[in-house]
Formats: sequence, C-alpha cells, structure tokens
Amino acid sequence: RNGIYPLMNFAVSRPHALPRALSQPQEDPQKAKTPTPEPFDVETRKVVQMQCNMELNEDKSQWHLTLLLILEDKLHRQLSYDLLPS
Repeated sequence: RNGIYPLMNFAVSRPHALPRALSQPQEDPQKAKTPTPEPFDVETRKVVQMQCNMELNEDKSQWHLTLLLILEDKLHRQLSYDLLPS
C-alpha cells in the first residue's frame, strides 16, 4: 500500500488450482455487458502546498505542464503532461 514492499515478497508457495469449464456458454451480443471501471482508492490527504509551471518546448510545438503537490503528510507528488496548442 505504501510502496515500500515489493509485490514479489507475497508470492504464493504453490499455485491455486482453477476449475476449468468444459464449454463456454454462448453470449447474446445484445446482452453483452459494458466493461466496469476498475475500483480505485479515494485520496483523503489534503494538499498543503501546490506549484504549477508551464514551459514552451524548444521546438515551440507544445507546452509542458508540471504540477508539484505537497501533501499534509509531507509526501511530494510531481505530475507532468505535454499539451498541444490546440
């Protein structure tokens, strides 16, 4: 959760056996479900300081946006994105 432990430390010693179906049921294309979005954790920490910077690239074809967020637990998050003029 906190990003300090690698996931490989929690590997299962022997793989779980998965039941196999003999045949796949036919789905009606009209009843096909749309994919559900994956669940995500809601951020509850507050931002105590924020800094935004926009710079034009050397070739002047796009902007580079950088956001620096400092959260209440002193954690820093730097987010960046390239923006086209349009």
